[in-house]
Amino acid sequence: MLNQVYFEGYLTRAWEYREQRFMRLANHRPGENGKTLSDYVTVQIDPSLDFDPQRVRIGRLVHVTGRIVGRDIVEPLKMVVEKSHDGVELPSELSTLVIRRPTVQILATQVKVLQGAKPPKQKAKADKKEKSIEKPVLPIVPIQPGVDLAELVATN
Repeated sequence: MLNQVYFEGYLTRAWEYREQRFMRLANHRPGENGKTLSDYVTVQIDPSLDFDPQRVRIGRLVHVTGRIVGRDIVEPLKMVVEKSHDGVELPSELSTLVIRRPTVQILATQVKVLQGAKPPKQKAKADKKEKSIEKPVLPIVPIQPGVDLAELVATN
């Protein structure tokens, strides 16, 4: 069977865990209404490769060649639930329950940082456009006790 992967993505994170090197890549694709959607993939770097992902700037385009590998992540159930439900108080018993959750990642046998490639520019969001709109200047009206503010607005 064939298990070969060619993947390009923008570096979002790099780390080491138990003397193994990892990086997280985001592959952007067009979505609805001109928005960009991202798919994230974890990449484990083959120990025989002389490549340190922590020396690559976040946001750089990286080309990876490798194969798909599966593994189980063993962690407390409380940790899994906390990741998906931020701010929810959980019973302490969940920290004693350990689960195995399967995951798939790329084992990179070749890694190449592409020069001159920049991440796609995001379209201007609506709230940024609102900031550029000139707000009306309100007249300075002294506020006095017993004066209805609604009457002041109607007269200006």
